[in-house]
Amino acid sequence: MSKNEISSQYARKSSFKGWPIGLRNPLPPVVGATSLVACIGLVLAYVAYMRRYVLHDIPLTAACTGQVHDTLCSMGRLSYYTVQHVRHHGPLSSPSPVAPLLLIHDAGLAASSYEMKPLYEHYAHERTVYALDLPGFGFSERGALAYSPLLYRDAINEFLASVLHGTPVDAVAFSLGAEFLALAAEHRPEQFRTLTFITPTGFSRADAQRRPSKVLLHWLLHPSWRRLIYDTLTSRIGLRNYLGSLQRHPTDRSLLHYAYVTSHQPGAEYAPLHTLSGALNTPDIFSVYQSLSQPVLMLYGQSVRAHFDLVDDLHTQLNWRIVEYKRCGDLVHFDDLHDTLAWLDQHLKNP
Repeated sequence: MSKNEISSQYARKSSFKGWPIGLRNPLPPVVGATSLVACIGLVLAYVAYMRRYVLHDIPLTAACTGQVHDTLCSMGRLSYYTVQHVRHHGPLSSPSPVAPLLLIHDAGLAASSYEMKPLYEHYAHERTVYALDLPGFGFSERGALAYSPLLYRDAINEFLASVLHGTPVDAVAFSLGAEFLALAAEHRPEQFRTLTFITPTGFSRADAQRRPSKVLLHWLLHPSWRRLIYDTLTSRIGLRNYLGSLQRHPTDRSLLHYAYVTSHQPGAEYAPLHTLSGALNTPDIFSVYQSLSQPVLMLYGQSVRAHFDLVDDLHTQLNWRIVEYKRCGDLVHFDDLHDTLAWLDQHLKNP
């Protein structure tokens, strides 16, 4: 027998003819089913772990020094920190020589008054300072409220009417809080002496085209997974990445710790999930910024979230001072507190 015949005979004996007609290889469905079961098992194990071991009743401590007070407004309890360096009793017609300073934080994933702490602690030595916990954050009312830009606008104005009785303030707001402050200042301009925005949102053409998604909001707030989604986003790793993106310098560890604690309170997920859906953004906010009559200082860093292609449209407005920080992130007052205070001092003393 020749070598070719032997090779041909061996090939016929050893070759696999395939599965009989009408039958398919059972391995792919088995592997797929096994993978699916494994994935479901991992998801269920993750859900069980999050529900059992992630605490949602960690005691919340004060973000700032001074006293913590409450006032009742139409949206429920509003909490605020204050240091009464100088008491202000004057009505609108006779304001105190040094206006109170109001600080307003962001409405992000784990926002709190701690975001304004460097400014609060500095100015508490020389004037009356208030740091407001916005609804859904800090010690203020948390829960299933109908969060919206107008709710935050009214919260700021009601706070000023209730606590300061019409005394005009110098107000400083960070990020999305700047949009709320702008709305409040447009609605009740007599309550604000000066305005300062730190890396504010709403200065991009893309912002004007963005619309809130009711479908996304409804999905995010579904009782079956809203807390799971939020706990995943506000895990220590998630917050480290999030806060790290807001600073050019190493993330402030105290800020990171407080962000974790405040985001693990009962009802902490409602307001931030509204933010994620876009429900707290005002599409035409830039026109509100343009309409402001108060002296305005804007300090902004190199943000990964906000863009500022509309800033040039404000350079012709005499009541605006705009400062860009090339070496800072969103949290300009954490990355370069010294220069931030220098600009603020100038703005507050010579509006």
